[in-house]
Amino acid sequence: MKINAFLPKFLACMVAAITTAALLLSLGNSGTIPWFTPPIVFSLVGFCLLAGLVLPFLWHHKMNRNGLYARLYNLVKYTVALNLAIFGWRKIFGLQFVVPEEVSNLPMNQQTGEWLTWYYFGHSPVFGTLIALVQIVGAYLLMFKKSFLPAALLLFGFMVHLTCINVFYRMNMGALVQSFAISIGLIYLLWPFRSQLIQFLKTPTPAPFTSNRPNVVNGMLVRAALVIFSIGFVIYCKYYI
Repeated sequence: MKINAFLPKFLACMVAAITTAALLLSLGNSGTIPWFTPPIVFSLVGFCLLAGLVLPFLWHHKMNRNGLYARLYNLVKYTVALNLAIFGWRKIFGLQFVVPEEVSNLPMNQQTGEWLTWYYFGHSPVFGTLIALVQIVGAYLLMFKKSFLPAALLLFGFMVHLTCINVFYRMNMGALVQSFAISIGLIYLLWPFRSQLIQFLKTPTPAPFTSNRPNVVNGMLVRAALVIFSIGFVIYCKYYI
């Protein structure tokens, strides 16, 4: 896409608006901050989304400033990083993965997917802390040039997994919005590196301790045998044992 085209400007503005709105929703999530009440939160969210819709047209027809790309890119980067860090610290301080006793005492078949998920992740404090550290460390590494790309890739994989959990375990709408917004932000941050990443994936990387002249036929036979055995063994265990 040409840098002066309208679509890149629209995407930059909308992604920045979405990640900023998600951060505002995260900050006002508890609804207990006296100076950051829900009406203020949702008013700011609405303003962000409206600005994301209006700014591309002003930018394209009036402003004509390509330097705005860098500012919006940084805005996406820092809002995503701050949002992830906040979610991580909430886990560290016991504000997430907490299930009320009256809910945890119910039989499993009476639990919702959301409570089961929270109970599962909160059952092991160590595992919950590891998840938090991925979010916190990844968020802070996202802010530095040398660690930006590895951190973005790590966090993107993490967010894909988290988004799948939120969708298929029917988490609340707030969790869904946050996971989609952060994932969209990470996709936008990784998009300029798409050529390098595709080239890296296309470049064959031989496994260590392999021969310079591998036997292609034997290699294919081994791979086919592994596929057949893995499926066949499970079928045998399922139906014949």
